[in-house]
Amino acid sequence: MMKFACGIEYDGTGYHGFQRQSETQGPTIQGALEAAILRISGEMSVVYGAGRTDAGVHASGQVIHFSTASTMTPQQWLAALNAVLPESVALRWSCEVPDSFHARYSALNRSYRYTLWNDRARKPLIARYSYHRSQALAVNLMDEACRFLLGRKDFGAFGRSPDATNPLKPGPHSCVRTMLKASIQRQDALIYCDFTADAFLTGMVRRMVGTLLLVGQKRLSLTEFAAIVQRAETTHPGSAAPSHGLCLVGVMYPDGLLHMEKTDNDEDI
Repeated sequence: MMKFACGIEYDGTGYHGFQRQSETQGPTIQGALEAAILRISGEMSVVYGAGRTDAGVHASGQVIHFSTASTMTPQQWLAALNAVLPESVALRWSCEVPDSFHARYSALNRSYRYTLWNDRARKPLIARYSYHRSQALAVNLMDEACRFLLGRKDFGAFGRSPDATNPLKPGPHSCVRTMLKASIQRQDALIYCDFTADAFLTGMVRRMVGTLLLVGQKRLSLTEFAAIVQRAETTHPGSAAPSHGLCLVGVMYPDGLLHMEKTDNDEDI
């Protein structure tokens, strides 16, 4: 058996998240990838992802792995999978990895970006990938509030453990994570909310953004936001921002673990 890691990009619109669900719940990214591998090699290979993105969430830097008895090279897998995958899903790179590699458990950290379009008028050409907010937002206050998210702490106020609904992994499930970077910047009418952590809870980024928007509207003070983070209680004014503004933009692994070959349309990977 050979093990391959791949970088993938997808438009999450119309998908019920990354993780495979029952057929009645709709298509998933994992399901689309496994169906493509089956079509190419005739094998039922399980695909594992670095981040189990929610329904409607996009990715430009998701990483997956799968094992196969096929003798195809990484570049052959890249071409073959891109030929049969839906147009909304594409491989950006592929490489062989050691048997010890795991897309999720070998990752050092993950980075997400939530995009806001802050203008009176809607922007149809980016509406699938940004959340339109017409109200004036104090981005400086939102960015200042991000400092209360940094460090290792209980983020239970903003999400739940991805394993909380897994009957094979009974609790208790920790909501403690380490936030390495958190910042919010404006570029004209676009506002970028960037977060990097060792791992994320289910719904964590979307609810953080929803609560930070209250700070930006001056409906929640910095002191009140800090208290929400510290108490780690699920009951507070912040609601989750819509999924379509969220994108998994990168996954970091130890140096030398991945050896990616550049593709023709990738200037720098």
